[in-house]
Amino acid sequence: MPDPSVTVSVHGPDPLARAGVVRHLDQQPSVELTHRTGTVAVMLAERLDARAGAELRHLVRGGRQRVVLVAGELREAELLTVMEYGVRAVLWQHRTTPRRLLRAVHRAARAERGEPCGVDRRLTDLFPR
Repeated sequence: MPDPSVTVSVHGPDPLARAGVVRHLDQQPSVELTHRTGTVAVMLAERLDARAGAELRHLVRGGRQRVVLVAGELREAELLTVMEYGVRAVLWQHRTTPRRLLRAVHRAARAERGEPCGVDRRLTDLFPR
């Protein structure tokens, strides 16, 4: 059975990276892109610097949408921080494929509670949900 349609917004400081993700997701029949708040927000960040951190906090605030983070690199402390924020999935840029991204979006949309996908199980044990 195909996944139901999910509304998705794409965020991040790099317009070329955003355009690539938007182009891919726009071709997926199970995804409806929006510029407003979607069920799932895909956040693209090479690093979790102050700007990306502020945008990420804004996206998860209020729990209205579930966040999939595609990151270039995260130190352990930053990874723990995004987990505390409630990010539903962390994908590493160098390992993200169109299929993995789509799967993470749908898993995030379906998840009510649980561990974020793409994160080492040992770390998720530190943050019971």
